Amino acid sequence: MILTVENLICGYRPGIPVIGPLSFSVERGTVTCLVGPNGIGKTTLFKTVLGLLRPQGGRILVEGRDSRTYSAKEFARTVAYVPQGHIPPFPYAVRDVVVMGRNPNLRELASPKSEDFRRVAEVLELLGIAHLSDRDYTQISGGERQLVMIARALAQDAPLLVMDEPTSHLDYGNENRVLDQVRRLAALGYTVIMITHVPSHAFLCADQVLAVGRDGFFASGAPNAVLTEETLSTLYGLEVQLADVVLRGDLRHVKVCVPISIATKP
Repeated sequence: MILTVENLICGYRPGIPVIGPLSFSVERGTVTCLVGPNGIGKTTLFKTVLGLLRPQGGRILVEGRDSRTYSAKEFARTVAYVPQGHIPPFPYAVRDVVVMGRNPNLRELASPKSEDFRRVAEVLELLGIAHLSDRDYTQISGGERQLVMIARALAQDAPLLVMDEPTSHLDYGNENRVLDQVRRLAALGYTVIMITHVPSHAFLCADQVLAVGRDGFFASGAPNAVLTEETLSTLYGLEVQLADVVLRGDLRHVKVCVPISIATKP
């Protein structure tokens, strides 16, 4: 297991927990989707896993080691973060945004060397955005910016990627291009944990789902086992129906989630 969470309680003020206790494990080379309603504490959980918040209880093991024993640079070489959205204050070139991810691998006050820029070129090529290398980061599309943020995380050479709603604010095409890259990264051996507000995303790309809801509700496991119609209705407070879709040219079935109240309106 690359990540193990044991009886973790998360919050901002001592004695006032936001979420928890939670216990789960994440296997290397898999995609885990965290789902649940707004305000339930998903981002708070991520901030705690990332070390931005101190746990109010329990512990976090990263590669079998208590996360509190890592130095900042050691942790950054193991866990990389992809934010929900990001626009820098200056019009950096895409190449320069991505090379910032090399910082955990540099000595103090050192500048990126030719090998660091070679690594940047590799991850841009891997994600299919090498043609953006010289472009102004603030002038590319939202989907392209999200792929650049993933590239910056890959440049850290960290095996575990934590993504906070990586498809937020993207159009349908870019949303699915990002999900496709998530699956490709898992196939290459990276481990991805991502928040999503779209249950169908979990059916498309996840190996495991963590479902968190109100009144202490928590379930984990394979998407088809966890994301039942009953669970989804409980999480989001509306009646839903799951439908099987047979992929064209394939025998595999993929589930999609449909809100009945909207679908049945005249």
